Amino acid sequence: MVLSIERHPGRYFRRLVGSDFDEALAFFESDYDFRAPIVRRTRPQSHWDFADVGDGRLSLRSSRFMADLRTESRVDDEFVVAWLRSGAGRLTSGSDTHVFEPGVPVVVPFAEVYSLHHRDIGLNLVHLDRDFVRSVAGDDDFAFDTLQRPTAQGVATWQAVVRAHSSTWLDVDHRLDASGERTIAEAFVTAALQAFPQRSRWRSSVAGTGPEHGRLRRALEYVHAHAREPIGTPEIAVAAGLSPRGLQQSLRRHLDQTPGELLRSVRLDGARADLLDGDREETSVADIARSWGFGHLGRFSSTYRARFGELPSESLRAR
Repeated sequence: MVLSIERHPGRYFRRLVGSDFDEALAFFESDYDFRAPIVRRTRPQSHWDFADVGDGRLSLRSSRFMADLRTESRVDDEFVVAWLRSGAGRLTSGSDTHVFEPGVPVVVPFAEVYSLHHRDIGLNLVHLDRDFVRSVAGDDDFAFDTLQRPTAQGVATWQAVVRAHSSTWLDVDHRLDASGERTIAEAFVTAALQAFPQRSRWRSSVAGTGPEHGRLRRALEYVHAHAREPIGTPEIAVAAGLSPRGLQQSLRRHLDQTPGELLRSVRLDGARADLLDGDREETSVADIARSWGFGHLGRFSSTYRARFGELPSESLRAR
């Protein structure tokens, strides 16, 4: 293995090249917490290489691994965006699997064990420090909704920042002052916040990666997407792939709620968001209540006050 490490003001540069996969795994196990990796050669002269330019906030990386690799991994202190240059790869977290497509970026699972299978892969990666991202987002608990495909506009947003700043960042002979380095790091974070789906707080309420957890998340996704519509337990159960009784049992076991309580809670949250954003001159409590499926205004007001500690009209005036 050939290892090159250079340090420049604020940034470091690493380059590793080799054909010994035991050495490769020793390196990747430390950087990516590989767990019980299995490597199989795909050609007589397999090889690997890795390059990295980074500081404490941002790291731009490039990796080739010309072999078949299967392992589990976990990353807790960084958000990692990856996209394929060549080869084939897939990531699996719980019941969700992402198959890499050339040039399409994805956020790697965060703070949970995931499995990966790469074959003769060329991969670009951007590592963003967790705490730095959260400081820019203004949310101490922020996380991306990993393995969710970005929209076409999201891909374009991400590719634009990569084109605009990568060459400057990777040119370690071009000195950047502290302000310049921070500006580039913030540009990548801002693009990531715009490009990739963000984890809703309700998704993080379902801890676990088993099949039941996946079905329960599908139930929650359906409720949040269709809460304004006239849905109930049967529709939610079908969306989750559960029987109505199975849905009731799963919700009670993991969230201590019935389907009706879940739906009412999501609708109340939606109504509150609309009230807080509403214009008193153009918005009425009754219209918002009806739009969220509350047909009885008095009952809606009392339930709302019990949940949020104020009347709907007070929330509307608070804007």
